[in-house]
Amino acid sequence: MKKFCRILFLNIILVFIVMQSKSQDIHFSQFYATPLLQNPANAGFFNCDYRLVANYKQQWRSVTVPFTTFHASGDIRRILKRDKGIIGIGLDASVDKAGDSKFTTTQFGLALSIHKPLDKFNHHYFGGGLMLGMTSANIDYTNLLFSDQYLAFNGIQLTQENLELSTLSYFDLSAGVSYNFIPPSFQNSFTMGAAVYHINKPVKSFLGDDSSKVFRKIVLNMGANLHASEKFEFYPKIQYMNQGPNHEILVGGFIRVDLDKMENSKYGVYLGPWYRWNDAWIIVTRFDIDKMSIAFNYDLNTSDLAEVTELKGGPELSIIYIGCIPNFNKKQIFCPRF
Repeated sequence: MKKFCRILFLNIILVFIVMQSKSQDIHFSQFYATPLLQNPANAGFFNCDYRLVANYKQQWRSVTVPFTTFHASGDIRRILKRDKGIIGIGLDASVDKAGDSKFTTTQFGLALSIHKPLDKFNHHYFGGGLMLGMTSANIDYTNLLFSDQYLAFNGIQLTQENLELSTLSYFDLSAGVSYNFIPPSFQNSFTMGAAVYHINKPVKSFLGDDSSKVFRKIVLNMGANLHASEKFEFYPKIQYMNQGPNHEILVGGFIRVDLDKMENSKYGVYLGPWYRWNDAWIIVTRFDIDKMSIAFNYDLNTSDLAEVTELKGGPELSIIYIGCIPNFNKKQIFCPRF
């Protein structure tokens, strides 16, 4: 009976959200491993010539059918010969599937950015980016039970709810700016950015309600790469997101231990605590293996849902690969890890 109440509770919340949706976007605990979801201006700002990203997240398995999110992106950079400016182009895609209704949201985005040096030594970069997106969503009503069916005490009676529409789609526009400081020694670097998603406030409603619009989302982030010694680096980060009545603060840091003696270490292991304000503690570990980074985390839920979830949030996995194309960029700019 207790588990039945949990499932019913979450399904009621889910149906309320999707029938007249003004909900939050997908979000990852490893926000630093989803560069284009954080800011369109992040496209192209990395070492080498191209970057491939894959992310997987699962939540609420302890309560009901798990909510799962898949995300992938790829971006490429071109260094301008005249002033070592950077042009970035990126593609972003995600699929989010939620609960018994299999409420599925699919998103695609095309990002374009440009980063210009603010000084002749190329230590300060200011960048801006735009993203054009397309989103579609659909819901499967066959596994949902509504209040009039429960009142029938058999779960067989057909609901009287109006369920004519099960799909929707909309175009989207987002933009952002960023600042990066790259010191002469490539140590103690700093980054910050601000982005606005859903600038056009697209309509998102299964009921054809033009007043049901996606709230604009504001994302602010800061991070640094601080060299404590020859073997240890510290990576503090913070991100703030606001979307309508919802907001999220995620803060934490890594300690990286270099596993080789190269100046720009290719092998390292990261450990560090993270905290999503009033929601969850996050345990993260990450490994750098040459051009690839692999990170895994688990969220320990501490919000009001903790009694239902028994502190179990869910796992998350990210993989980032950064590669070089021979002779693609004759000039190179060192971009620190963030």
